[in-house]
Amino acid sequence: MRRMMITGAVLLSFTAAAALPAAAAPAAVTQEFNSCGYHPKTTIHLRTGPSARHASLGLLGPSDTIQAYEERGGWYRVGLDSDAKSGLRAGRSGWVAKKNVEPAVCMRLD
Repeated sequence: MRRMMITGAVLLSFTAAAALPAAAAPAAVTQEFNSCGYHPKTTIHLRTGPSARHASLGLLGPSDTIQAYEERGGWYRVGLDSDAKSGLRAGRSGWVAKKNVEPAVCMRLD
């Protein structure tokens, strides 16, 4: 009986989410980014703007994971999901050269 109640609650939440009006849907995405994020290929600078002329906010290494939000002229505007090894804090955002990052691999646990 308990299992049926949980299933019904889950089904109800999915049904309610599907019934949202179209106006509540997010705006159309013009660029698709890797949903699992990106890793720097080597140690790179997180910059204040989309060029090497902009100041560095700090360094990112290959073990750091970043999420891309925007692309402009070969640069990604990114944010950190977790603290970087170099000390940059989670939530920090900036710009990295697109050529210096590679997509992170998504893992499926079926």
